[in-house]
Formats: sequence, structure tokens, C-alpha cells
Amino acid sequence: MITSSIGFYAFIFASMAIIFMICKKYENTKIMQVLPAIIWIFLFMALCATFGIYDTSAQGIIDAQNFMYANFLPMMLIMFMLTCDIRKVIKLGPRMLAAFLLSSVSIMSGFAVAFLVCKSFLPDNAWAIIAATTGSFIGETINMVAVAGAFGVEGVDYAYSVMMVTFAFTIFMSVIMALIQKKDKWNKFMNAKTDDLDEIARRIAIETDPNVNNCTMLDYLKLFAIALCGTWAINSIIPHIPPVSFLNATGWRVVFSSILGIILGVTPARKLHGATECANVFLYACMCVTASYSDLKQCTQAPGFLVVCVIMLIVMFALWVLFSKLFKFDLFTAEVAITANIGGTSSAPLIAATHNPNWISFGILLGFFGDIVGTGLAILFGNFLHFLSML
Repeated sequence: MITSSIGFYAFIFASMAIIFMICKKYENTKIMQVLPAIIWIFLFMALCATFGIYDTSAQGIIDAQNFMYANFLPMMLIMFMLTCDIRKVIKLGPRMLAAFLLSSVSIMSGFAVAFLVCKSFLPDNAWAIIAATTGSFIGETINMVAVAGAFGVEGVDYAYSVMMVTFAFTIFMSVIMALIQKKDKWNKFMNAKTDDLDEIARRIAIETDPNVNNCTMLDYLKLFAIALCGTWAINSIIPHIPPVSFLNATGWRVVFSSILGIILGVTPARKLHGATECANVFLYACMCVTASYSDLKQCTQAPGFLVVCVIMLIVMFALWVLFSKLFKFDLFTAEVAITANIGGTSSAPLIAATHNPNWISFGILLGFFGDIVGTGLAILFGNFLHFLSML
């Protein structure tokens, strides 16, 4: 049984390396396309916690977990936000951004209705679990991890969030892909036109840096310097912030690191190569820490949360169609907007390319927009759910 901090670090990073090597080797198999590496990492760490591979009550493990939450989480957010140039996102125009935000409203409304219907048979902190799930559904995994940290969702509770995301995303993508075949009927019913999409696509076209994969040691030194200095500054400020009921220390780390990363994203620092790769390492490490509290034998509330997902999807799709009708969103705009919420930068470009390869930039930038606003919206929504839980 692992009890020391260094043993815990070694186990986490060795496990991530091995799982990624396996996933890379079998990346073209159907199971790897359905369940990405991040799900396998979470499941492996949760199983290790369930069967006592490490002692979560040992002081060394507790110190390692606290250190990683206090430092890896802000470093992750700074690195991710660094890659999001808010100026390019604004060029998408009000129509695309409105479609994204209305999709966010549909998702949050779905979860709110589902929570009110099901809260009588859910655990007391179900509002926080659903808020963390919402972080993934109006952003992606980075937002989910950040919101989970802000509301103290970990262990079995986090396992519920991962289960909800996996279950709902599978159904969601099945519906989205099926609708693509009905594009002409959708656009006719919505009285929608796509005449201006090519012009916007030319305006926001993202130039590919030929040297994007040529990361040098100096690039990594600069990135780590930015991440470490930013985290040090943020952690120095946190103790001096007056306590508030709606944000704990981790929540303030999330807010400050996101803001710092967004600011850096409009400076020459955004051109540093390797930021996404560094951020992903911190992301998966944070995921491992969260999963390390999970005893899957205690997941007795799973059916209730699956019911929440089903109700949420029904309400979400109903509102999504209603908004599309009211604002005459064509199927491309409607699908890329909602997939940028639920699938983020990994799925939205895929859906965009399925409609038209020349429109991939829409998916990329809307995915970035979800990264930027997802955490803040989910934290606000989580506090709203907390209010509903007391009614």
C-alpha cells in the first residue's frame, strides 16, 4: 500500500504514461473512440482507491493531494486560458455567440428542472455534483475539474459526475449526428439561411503555425515560469481575501487563474508552443487526485443521477429546438453551438467539419469560448442550485 507523497506522485504519473501508451496503440478501435483516455485514467484511479492500492488516510497522501489541488489546478487553468485569444472569439459575431449562450441556457434549464424533479431522492450535495457536471456541459473537462474543486466535489461524488457526462454525451452525440441527415428539412422548418457563414469563416480563419509542434526547452521554461509565478501570486493573495459563502479558496484559485490566463491570451505569451500539452498534464493529474478519493462500492445513488440526465436531455433538446425556431438558427449554427458547450474543442470542430470542412474554425473558436465562460457560468449555476436545494 502506498502511503508517501513521492510514492503517490510516482504512481499517478506512471499510471498516466502507461494508460496513454495503451490508448495510443489502440486508438483506432471502437472502444477507444467511445471511451477516451481520460475516462480510463479516472476508472483506473477509482478502482485503485476502491481496492486500497494507496492509503487515503495517510498523511503523505493527504499532503500530496492538497499540494496538487492548490498548485496543479491553477497551473492547468492558466495554461489552457493562455491558448484562448478572446479577440478572435469576438469575431464570430453576435449570432454565433448568442447561439452558444442560448444552448448554455438550455443545458442549465434542463439540469435545474431535473434537479427539482429528482432532489427528493438524491443526496444532500447533489446540487454540487450536478454543478460540476454542468461545468463539463458548458465547457469541457477542464471546467468540470475546476468547478468540482470550487464546490468540493471529489471521490464518489465526482464519480457520479463522470458517469453523468459519459452517459449523457453518448446520447447527445447520437442525436446530433442523426440530425445532420435532416439538414435541409431543419433549415426549411426554421426558415434559416446560411448565406453569411462563408464570409464569417473567412474572417475568423485560423492560421496554422508550421512550428506548432516544434517545442523547444526555452518554450517549456517560459511556460512553467508563467504557470508557477502565476500560481505563486494567486496563492499569496488567497489568504487575504475576506471569506464569502459562495466561493471557497479553491473557487478563488479558479477565478483568478482563469482571469490571468485570459489576460495572457491577448499578449505575445499566447504564441508559446506547448501550452496545451502542459495544461493537459496538469488536467489529468488533477483528475487522478479527484479520482483517488473514489470508492466505487459506495456509488449507490447512480440510478438517480441517470434519471437526472434523461430529464435534463429532454428539457435541453426541447428548449434548443424552441430557441432555434425563435432565432431562425440553421442546423449548422445550432449544432456547433450546442456541441461547443457539451463537447468542447474536441467535438465541435468535428461537427463543423461534417457540415462543411471550410467551417471548422467556428467549432474551434466556440469551443474556446466554452473554455473561457464555462467555469464562471457553472459556478453561478451551482450557487443557484444550492438555493433551490434549500426550498
